[in-house]
Amino acid sequence: MRHYAYWLLVLLSSLFVLSSCDDVDEATIVTGDVIAPVLKYINMPGQDETVPGTDIYIQGTGFSEIDVITCKSLEGVDDFTANTVFVDDYGITISIPESAGGEYEVAVTRSDLTTVLSQHLSVAFVFIIDNLKLPENMVRGESATIEGQGFQSGDQVRFSSVYYPNGLSYTVDATTSEDGIIITIPDYCYGVNNLTVIRGKKTSFIGSTNIPVNVGDQIGGGVVFYTSNEGIHGLIVAPENVVNESLFGPSVQVEPYAPETLDALYSGKENTSNLVSGIAKWRDAGNSTESTVAELCVGYSVEIEGVVYDDWFLGSLNEMSELFNYRATLADPYALVPAQNYWTSTVFPGSNWAWAYYYVNFWESSSLVTGAAPCDGWVIAARPIRQF
Repeated sequence: MRHYAYWLLVLLSSLFVLSSCDDVDEATIVTGDVIAPVLKYINMPGQDETVPGTDIYIQGTGFSEIDVITCKSLEGVDDFTANTVFVDDYGITISIPESAGGEYEVAVTRSDLTTVLSQHLSVAFVFIIDNLKLPENMVRGESATIEGQGFQSGDQVRFSSVYYPNGLSYTVDATTSEDGIIITIPDYCYGVNNLTVIRGKKTSFIGSTNIPVNVGDQIGGGVVFYTSNEGIHGLIVAPENVVNESLFGPSVQVEPYAPETLDALYSGKENTSNLVSGIAKWRDAGNSTESTVAELCVGYSVEIEGVVYDDWFLGSLNEMSELFNYRATLADPYALVPAQNYWTSTVFPGSNWAWAYYYVNFWESSSLVTGAAPCDGWVIAARPIRQF
C-alpha cells in the first residue's frame, strides 16, 4: 500500500511540473526583498490647503525618497506625476503643478511595485492672479479695468452677493488688456459684490467691490426707497401689498413671544424674525391663530425676469417712515403705495403685552403721521420690504 502511494505522489508531482511549465509565460516572478510600499496613517491635506503651484504635505509613515507619486484625475483633468520635495518619518512633501485641480487617486510606486492610497487628494480648482488691483467702486452698465498679471483670454468674471437670492450670480466675459482685463458691470448688480474669475473649471476669488445705487432705482425685486453708505446699502420696497386689510395677529406677551422689536433703520428684518419665531412658540404652547402679518411678509415672493425674490420682511417704524418720505417726493405718491394705514414690525412700548404695533398713515400725501394700532382690532395693510 505504501509502495502504491509513493508512485501516486510521483505522478501528481510530474503533472504539477508540466502544468507549471505550460503557464510559465503568464507568471509574475518576484525575487529578492522587494515589496510594494507599505504606507500607514495616511492623512491628506484639505482642499483649501492644496493650491495649484504650491507644495503640500501628505502625512503618513513608510514613504521613501525613491517613491514616484502619480496622481490620476477623477474629474477629467490631466494626470500628473508630482515632484518629491522632502521625505521624513512622518510624511512626504510634493509639488502640485499649476495645471492641477479637482479630485485625484494617488499611487505610490517603488521599484516597479505600486500601492494605491485609499484617501484621495483634492486640489482646489483655483489659479493665482499677481499684483491684483480692484476698483473700490463700479458703476452698473459701465466698463471697468481690473489690473493684475495672470489673466488669460477667455476668462470670465462672476458677481455674487449675500444680498442676492440664493444661488443668484451674474457672469460677464472679460477682455484682456496690457494692465489686466476689462469688463462691463451687469445692470442687475447692486451693493457689495464678491468677484471671482472663472477659467474653465478653475476659479480665482479676487476680492470685493461696491456697486452703488440711487433712491428710485428699480432693482432687486422692487424700488430702492432708502440708501446709506453712499448707495452701497439700502432698502427696497416690494411692488405690491402683501395684504390690504388685515389684523396684525393676536395680542401676546412681549417675553417670550415678541421680544426686542426696535424702531431703527435696518432693524425690521430682525424684528420680523423675532415675531415669526415668537408666534411659532405661542402656537407650540397650545394656541392657534391665522397667519400673522409678519408671517405673510416672510412668505411673500415675487418673480421678476426669471429671478425669484423671497427674502422680504415687515419694516420697522423708521423704515416704513422712510418709505412714506420717499413716496411723498413722487409726482403721484399714491401710485407707488396706495392710500391706507400700514403695519410696522415695532411693538408699541409700555406694556408686558404686545397689544399694539406702530403704524404709518399713508392716507397722507406729505405729512408723516404715526401711532399705535391695536393688533387684534385694526384691519389695515402691510407692504413687504427687503434690504441690501
